Amino acid sequence: MERWPRRKVVYAAGSGLVGAFAGCSSLQTDSKPSDTEEQTFKRLDRTAVYVADGIGFTIPPEVETVSRPQDAELLVLPGDTNADTRQAVEWLTDDRTLALWGDDAEATWLTWMKSREFANAFENGGYLDSEGDPRLVVGGTVGQWVIPYRYQWESEPSDRDVFRTLDGSLVDLQNETPPGRG
Repeated sequence: MERWPRRKVVYAAGSGLVGAFAGCSSLQTDSKPSDTEEQTFKRLDRTAVYVADGIGFTIPPEVETVSRPQDAELLVLPGDTNADTRQAVEWLTDDRTLALWGDDAEATWLTWMKSREFANAFENGGYLDSEGDPRLVVGGTVGQWVIPYRYQWESEPSDRDVFRTLDGSLVDLQNETPPGRG
């Protein structure tokens, strides 16, 4: 039997109550969505998200944010975060997805992944060093493997584009199969 972390149980229970009350308000509407309105997210609108101070994103209204990292399923941190390797490993082993945003995102990710703590906790190296510097690095676990994704844009992306990318990463991680089992 799979054990759910306490935050997932609390989140699921709270979502059910909010959904029951919110459902009533959706029965009456005077307007239809326009063709220009943004698409909803596939996974991000059902994920508790922590966005660190100083990131500066305008968060879409359908994204549920939490004020403490320990309550989040997705943590969005600055690329030059103060979180150390031990903390990153703890978050990842607790089935949280990490996103690093900014110029130092890849350097921080590589520092974490090359550590002894990481090697002791996971089956793979989680490396993604390649040409170009990504503005966004997202990593999550699939079994005992860490799967990293890196993203770069030719020009500054809109906040909505970044959140769409985060949503796509969550969907990809959900659909991943651990190496050797697919």
